[in-house]
Amino acid sequence: MSCPPPDAFDDDTGEEPVEEGEAREPRGPFTRENPLTFIVPEPLLLRLERLDRPGAAPGDQPVAFTRAGPKQVLLAVNAYPKQLVDAFLASDAFGEPVIVVGAAWEEEGGVRGELSALLPERAMQAIQDSVSPEDDEGDEDSEPWAASVSPTGRSFEDVIEDDDDDDDEDDDGEEVDEDAEPHFPLVIGAVIRFPENRKFPNDFELEVDDLMRSILEGQAMDAAEKRIDNLLGGI
Repeated sequence: MSCPPPDAFDDDTGEEPVEEGEAREPRGPFTRENPLTFIVPEPLLLRLERLDRPGAAPGDQPVAFTRAGPKQVLLAVNAYPKQLVDAFLASDAFGEPVIVVGAAWEEEGGVRGELSALLPERAMQAIQDSVSPEDDEGDEDSEPWAASVSPTGRSFEDVIEDDDDDDDEDDDGEEVDEDAEPHFPLVIGAVIRFPENRKFPNDFELEVDDLMRSILEGQAMDAAEKRIDNLLGGI
């Protein structure tokens, strides 16, 4: 399998990169409350497609997120209220490349995690306007809606700023652009690797890196199909 260079995925730990030949000491443990977070370095142009998939909750619409390009790759599948999916498409929220971030943790010997797309505030406002176009009560009403998309109810920049509060003395004089538009994470799907499929059982960071490479290269498999494949492989 051809892979991107080892530094193809960035984590937001703020640590210095490891020099070639230097042993890296694994960190952790990584749990749902303290996950390993990472950022896909290049923004991705995502295409949305409604799916006809059984098992969705009443009123929900399954959606596939595909990376656009010469070789389209299915990145994630999720389900949202139908009205919200209509708003995604009507607002063209994914009409331009978006930053994709993720969080992963160890669970029962395997890997679990989530992928999220960072949507700018203007895209969030456009989605809200599509959901309730007659609501003209101002920006104050947009905040609860925007918060509902983020699991923490806060923008990505707010979270990162809090994480960096204790490291202000090590910023080398870099200034934060206070005028930068805030972005909010929208969960686009889950990622999973079963314990029997792990390639680096003693290094969770390498495991997550390998899992994300597989997803971005289109080698991922639906979890239910993979579970059956594992069962058949053991016969």
